[in-house]
Amino acid sequence: QQGREVAVKIQYPGVAEALAADVRALAIASAAVARLAPRIALPPLVAEMRVRLLDELDYVHEGRVQQRFTAAYADDDEVVVPQVVLARPRVLVMDWMDGIPLARVAQTGDQPTRDAIAVRYQRFMLGAPMRTGLLHSDPHPGNFRLLADGRLGVLDFGSSLELPDGLPETFGHLIAALRSDDVDEVTRALRDAGLVHPDHDIETAKLMDYLAPFSEPARHAVFHYTRDWLRTEFGKVNDPRNPDFAVALQLTIPPEQLFTHRVWLGVVGVLAQLEARVPVADELARLLPGFAAPPVTS
Repeated sequence: QQGREVAVKIQYPGVAEALAADVRALAIASAAVARLAPRIALPPLVAEMRVRLLDELDYVHEGRVQQRFTAAYADDDEVVVPQVVLARPRVLVMDWMDGIPLARVAQTGDQPTRDAIAVRYQRFMLGAPMRTGLLHSDPHPGNFRLLADGRLGVLDFGSSLELPDGLPETFGHLIAALRSDDVDEVTRALRDAGLVHPDHDIETAKLMDYLAPFSEPARHAVFHYTRDWLRTEFGKVNDPRNPDFAVALQLTIPPEQLFTHRVWLGVVGVLAQLEARVPVADELARLLPGFAAPPVTS
């Protein structure tokens, strides 16, 4: 249509070949890592990553996925997804969407602005799987915009995971269990979720500390995410010298759960970048299957 403002996404030559080479290299590396952490389902994870990367290269597929989100959030009070105009294997055209990337909001927005958009961002990431049957699996702040009317603009649907029943209930059970201070209760929940082999012993107390980025915000009615908190927690998570690192490698995590956990950690990272104060426990109870909401810290 003449005068229609659009954004055009073009896949440059050689991108597909470069990504294929990266996946092959990752598959080789995963075979070596699997010897060190045999309980982590690395080969299926690499296979799942290969599927996700191939999906990202297929703009016809991305266009179909984006249209599912567009339909689900049509006239929504909090979220805007631009309409797809044209989808071809290497070209995707959609309506133009003005807005401020969340990374810039984190730098220039005042506290009320950052809090408000953070609530919408968290709510979208938690609620979209049940609403659309899909998980937007790239929570990078560059894919989200603060629009002039305060709504959240969402872009880039190439990396999306089919979740026809919403987020897995075991993920909700895990986060809820980790809020407990009772080691035995957490151990039972981990076994029920299939994250610990029935015949395998695990140092649950250490694991509870290690997985604090998942559980600590869920302990609070309102949690203040900060960069300092994030650095402290992620420093422990990503440091192999941390003695709890070996405990985490003893978990048995299905590939689809690894992607869910990765996305959740990405969401935590964006909220910390925004230095946002957001309601957590009630939102998890409302939007996360399998999550129960016992009394929380104020």
